[in-house]
Amino acid sequence: MNEIMDLVDTNRKGVAEAAIRETEQKLGIRFPDQYVQLFRLANGPEIGAWILFPVKDPDNEKKTWDDVVRQNKEVLDREFPDNLLAIAEDGTGDYLCLKVEDEKAVDSIYLWLHETDETEELAPTLKDLILNMI
Repeated sequence: MNEIMDLVDTNRKGVAEAAIRETEQKLGIRFPDQYVQLFRLANGPEIGAWILFPVKDPDNEKKTWDDVVRQNKEVLDREFPDNLLAIAEDGTGDYLCLKVEDEKAVDSIYLWLHETDETEELAPTLKDLILNMI
């Protein structure tokens, strides 16, 4: 992921792996390796029109309070499919998601359309998604 950081529009600092692992525990899932690598470099980066939800960072709580746990447990809990984990929004009501199978998020990135409740695969990996959006 280091080689594509120049392509991601962010000035945000990364988060410690311990905070990422704590987030995984709260969500009851395991993130894909590329997701972990990206968030160690930049916590809550922007990819095109998409803003990825940050991981709560104890060193930066004010800017990470609206984290991926809050979004999935409080904001989207009732309307969102159980097998999806929202990781980003673009302000239109649609979300980028990870599918969760056996408590592990798969590598592919999906788009969940709020108006139709349909899901479509956008990219086989987070890196591919970033490369496709530039």
